[in-house]
Amino acid sequence: MKAIRSILITAITIAILAWILPTVGYLNVVTLIIASIVLTLLQEVAKPILKVLFLPINVVTLGLFSLVINVFLLWLATYLVPGFQIQSMILFGIHLGEFGSLMIISFIISFIQNLLKKIL
Repeated sequence: MKAIRSILITAITIAILAWILPTVGYLNVVTLIIASIVLTLLQEVAKPILKVLFLPINVVTLGLFSLVINVFLLWLATYLVPGFQIQSMILFGIHLGEFGSLMIISFIISFIQNLLKKIL
């Protein structure tokens, strides 16, 4: 039941981001569901393993390397799911590259997911 709730929250989060930001998109509802399943699996399985593997770097950078892990997982989800894309964005007149836009979007995803977990 917890897995279905996490997948639903991730699907709602991706749908909200695609509605708000023109740089996030998916082809159809099936792509949205597959992307939310893949992103949830990456967050629940791969993220703890990567955090343990990169613990020394994370300690030295005072936890900032967790952002890089989140960006990598989001990029991996866009790579694994055809039809789910995140393009580079322009924020306040500054053209962010792919890494910068993935970093901003991963921060927004974390914020919306935490908000939805408290609501649902």
